[in-house]
Amino acid sequence: MTTVDWPAVRARLDAFLSGPGQPRTAPPLTEQQVAEAESEFGVTFPPEYRDYLLQVSAGGWFVFELRRTAEGWRWDGHGTDYDRLHLPFPDHDTALALSDELYDGRPQPEDFADPAEYGRAEQASELLIEEAECARTAGLVKLTDDGCGFSTGLVLGGPHRGTVWFDGRATCDRLNPLLNDADKPAGFAEWFVDWLDHVAPLAGYDEYRAANSRWHRGQDTPIARRWFDNWRDACRPAP
Repeated sequence: MTTVDWPAVRARLDAFLSGPGQPRTAPPLTEQQVAEAESEFGVTFPPEYRDYLLQVSAGGWFVFELRRTAEGWRWDGHGTDYDRLHLPFPDHDTALALSDELYDGRPQPEDFADPAEYGRAEQASELLIEEAECARTAGLVKLTDDGCGFSTGLVLGGPHRGTVWFDGRATCDRLNPLLNDADKPAGFAEWFVDWLDHVAPLAGYDEYRAANSRWHRGQDTPIARRWFDNWRDACRPAP
């Protein structure tokens, strides 16, 4: 776990967001509010994320805001499966293999003499496939929407608890841990502070766009943009 001076992070974030045209960020939550959300979800937040909520912000800049709504505690954005949030995040390769096995084993029309029987078998198969696919993100809260069907989430339970994962299923059918410079899965604090380190010095959209272009070429790429297993090679142009 990364040791972080969260009040200093909050001061840096406040200074960064004080400029014109910057988005708002919510104030921190109270201990009572965090405990209430944890009780409702049936989880205990990883320590780094919990410290962020208590000492920095409930979210709103870079990270979806956690707030109390008419439906209960919810994060902004879509994609978090609240019914499975209390479950451990599964081993990725095992969960993917099960999903693929169910998909490859779908009933085929030629195996049924009765079209109605095939229809029932197909419907049952689709439900199993959907359940297996949803189970792949159990225990994962979606914290950012990265566009084009991509997102980034924080693992709340299981062996990978506290690490940040990229959901790239829109193109590669995989979820990958976001890696630090030591090629180890990054935790929330390292991921968040690294992003702030990269964007805070940028003055305006033009500088951000130029930096984003460099990052996608593999130059000083932030942890938050190391989306795929081979991100170093994938980001660099072919020779």
